[in-house]
Amino acid sequence: MRAAPSRARLAIIVTTSSGMRSSLDVAVTTVLKAMKTTLIVMALLLTSAGVLSKAPSLSVEVTLTEGEHSRDSNSTTTSITLRGRRLHYVKSHAGYRSGRQPPLDKSVVVPEVDLERIRHLLAEKDLLTSRSSISPTDQAGSYVEIEARIGAHKRKSTLKFAAMRNEADRDSLYEGLRALIDELEQIVNP
Repeated sequence: MRAAPSRARLAIIVTTSSGMRSSLDVAVTTVLKAMKTTLIVMALLLTSAGVLSKAPSLSVEVTLTEGEHSRDSNSTTTSITLRGRRLHYVKSHAGYRSGRQPPLDKSVVVPEVDLERIRHLLAEKDLLTSRSSISPTDQAGSYVEIEARIGAHKRKSTLKFAAMRNEADRDSLYEGLRALIDELEQIVNP
């Protein structure tokens, strides 16, 4: 016994020569509508599941240099780069006894929960507004220098801080940048 032809096959077989729409046109239109409806439903399901929804982009580049001007001058430079969910952390040492501490180079994927905490911290500490606080760092003693470029929520900021260590703790920019660095270091080194 022969199976009945499919609907698409019937549409191809049955055509009219008159000016009316053919069965093929009707079948194609029906299939296209069904495909369109399926795509819309899939997009809605994927969006509600979080697959297509995209959190606001986030990029952070921070360079921290802490050092000492003395007879045994030395410094430690930490570079932290966050692009999307990828965090790259590099720490190097220079000066007196720098060979005793090996450099550190790590990359990690940041969980969405931590990204949300970073976004909240950026807003709370007002790190999405460009500004600087620069004092001389060429005196004898410990110093700290921080430069950051941040992009989040379609906003970009450049932040620069430099001061001797004993003056740094009184500065709100230093406090905010230090909180950001501590948060990023906690993600890399839990």
